[in-house]
Amino acid sequence: MSESVCKAVVAEGQAPPNPLFTPPCDCPRCAPDRIYETDGDDVGWLRISGDDRRYRVEVVALGATGKAVLG
Repeated sequence: MSESVCKAVVAEGQAPPNPLFTPPCDCPRCAPDRIYETDGDDVGWLRISGDDRRYRVEVVALGATGKAVLG
């Protein structure tokens, strides 16, 4: 599979392209994150900056102390 050339990098001395008429870059570095499917549960995925892994996030019910702390 051939990788596409990054359109976000502009060579020195060249004018940057007009963002209104330039399609978004689809190279592996600039490509948007994959969408993770959920199986109907209240489960999501969290990505922390600088970390390639995604962490599973689940909805939980707070107790009295948690509600008092968070409001």
